[in-house]
Amino acid sequence: MRRRVHIYSTLLGLALITSVSGVNAAEKEHSSPPKSGLQLQGAARFVSPSQTSSAQKSLSVAPLPLEQLSQAPQAALGASKRKKGRRPRVPRANLPEGVSLSEPNAKARRSISEGPTSKELQGGAQDRELAALANAERVLFPKHTRGLSSSWSFDLPELSLGAEHSLGLPLSLGRAAAVSQVNREDLDWLRSLTLPDLPVRLDKRVVTYLKFYRDSHRGRTIAAIWTRKSGRYVAEIKAKLRRAGLPADLVWLSMIESGHNPVIRSPAGAMGLWQFMPASGRMYGLTVDRWVDERRDPARATQAAIRFLGDLHRRFGNWELAMGAYNMGYAGMSRAVAKYNTNDYWALSRLESGIPWETTLYVPKIFALAIVMNNREAFGVGRTQLDPAVSFDTILLEPATPLAKIALAASLPLSEFSALNPQYIASRLPPQEKGKLRKWSIRVPRGSGASVLAKLRKSSTSLSPLATHRVRLGDTVQRLALDYGVSQKRLQLENGLGKNVRLQTGTVLVLPRGALLQSKGAPVEVVVTRCLSPGEGQKVVYYQVRAKDDLDEIAHVFGVRVADLARHNSLNKRAHLRRGMTLQILVEKNKNLKNVRHISRKAARLLVAGSSEFHDYFEAKKGKTRVQIKVRKGDTLRKVGRRYGMSVGSMERVNRRSRKTALVIGENLIVYTAKKVSPVAMASGPGKLLPVQAPFPDALP
Repeated sequence: MRRRVHIYSTLLGLALITSVSGVNAAEKEHSSPPKSGLQLQGAARFVSPSQTSSAQKSLSVAPLPLEQLSQAPQAALGASKRKKGRRPRVPRANLPEGVSLSEPNAKARRSISEGPTSKELQGGAQDRELAALANAERVLFPKHTRGLSSSWSFDLPELSLGAEHSLGLPLSLGRAAAVSQVNREDLDWLRSLTLPDLPVRLDKRVVTYLKFYRDSHRGRTIAAIWTRKSGRYVAEIKAKLRRAGLPADLVWLSMIESGHNPVIRSPAGAMGLWQFMPASGRMYGLTVDRWVDERRDPARATQAAIRFLGDLHRRFGNWELAMGAYNMGYAGMSRAVAKYNTNDYWALSRLESGIPWETTLYVPKIFALAIVMNNREAFGVGRTQLDPAVSFDTILLEPATPLAKIALAASLPLSEFSALNPQYIASRLPPQEKGKLRKWSIRVPRGSGASVLAKLRKSSTSLSPLATHRVRLGDTVQRLALDYGVSQKRLQLENGLGKNVRLQTGTVLVLPRGALLQSKGAPVEVVVTRCLSPGEGQKVVYYQVRAKDDLDEIAHVFGVRVADLARHNSLNKRAHLRRGMTLQILVEKNKNLKNVRHISRKAARLLVAGSSEFHDYFEAKKGKTRVQIKVRKGDTLRKVGRRYGMSVGSMERVNRRSRKTALVIGENLIVYTAKKVSPVAMASGPGKLLPVQAPFPDALP
């Protein structure tokens, strides 16, 4: 029995090899003549048992399913009669050398995420020297893991100053210093340094930074660039710090924060020389809106930073904690002090989970840079040419003056004018609201202030000031353009608005000349999941959702609960709202909705989602009608769809059924069609009931 099975399997293998050989031979005959002199006369040839192994090696045979094995020879015999196409190209397992991997499309990702991608948010703008210093810190200060130790370290023995030293005088090392563990050259060098007017402690991290600036090529380069940049703002900032009674060398905190780039922005949203967040900036008197961002103004931001640092010093009592709190937040620093029961910054910086790692390096970084800048010769940057100090004349100008017009009067390219006035972030000065008169300060090249003012007065016309609009919650550029009868492009141009900008509530916009508020037209179609009935003392209003609107914000403005807002509109609170949605809201009858754009019940035409009226309205906009038809004999979803101009997929979607489901003669189907439908094909709806009459009306009581 085993021998018989073996013979059958051998014959089956030979037949399979024969069939495949015939197919290959036919393909070779069709494409190109064989290299050998032997011409194949047929689609199949016989292979002897002795040739089986060699044939199997030369052929790549794909296994066939069992049910196809018996049909393989017949398929092979007919293969030569069919015309063979080009063989499919098999992709390589690996990319060829020199071919780079494809990169994701950043523009497409921003379109899908409707804003910056997560990678872009994590990146942020970065000063090159700050980035280089951050890379060096990964080597200088490796984060040790408990139980592991690195094979090398830059750490130096900690030096103690003992008693308080005199600020600004050469360093004097106390007796507690571990002199035996420090090289004599390092001791002599550290004693020769002049300290800044900050209470510097030569912690081992500070010394590590100092040796990095002195000995590393990268460190010397960073120090040289920062020395060059220090010519722009340092002298003026130091003078302001001294006048406020603060240490002048706090200026180097701003260098560590921003590299003295006034327009740099962190991934978290901090901005300017002193890296204020919007809320902190407003708290300390800075204007931050779509027209002006005073965090980018070196003078105004420095005033705010002086107030902030002074408050932090009064809160914590020393500059190490104050500067650490500037980095990590005063609330976090207060919690750390209370939790670990110590108000020593250096102790907190060594405790497990005491303060963030960034804050651990933050104060040593400032101290080290302050020492470098007070000892430039010792660090090889004494001969570095400083950038010229920023100098200018300041003039006061009327609201809404275009920046391009001012730059032209100052004979400056717009880019150079913007570098002098980085706080103005739109195309013109902030517009004037009704009843609020404020002139805005503008910087122009030194010595040109009077001439610029004269040119602007001469070029001014007798035209009346431009009208303005204060943005309400729910306003968009498109909706405002319709409201005032102007083009969307013109409104964007007047206000320097981007294509997909989201208007912030309370922002004042300039209206183009000739803009007039349009009268209300036909009722607005509003889609609702169900109609709400207001109770006593209530009314229903409707809010059209903008891009990136937040359910919490909408509920807060209308004075309702988020749970009620979600329940009335069949919303999932965890999902995002989408532009184009309309929310129905039950509010108090006397609720003041002046600062929010909404639709009243009288101005709305309600369409309940899924109703016949709903479908009739939206199909009519596409030139179609919604018709209910009866199934005829032999009908399928595909046939019915073809008859009325619908795809089978659309028929499935509309009628909520699979195309494979058999139709029953006489049942009803819904079609959306632009064709005329005969009354015969239409399904007859339920007829009207006859009026009910009492059989003996006179007998009724």
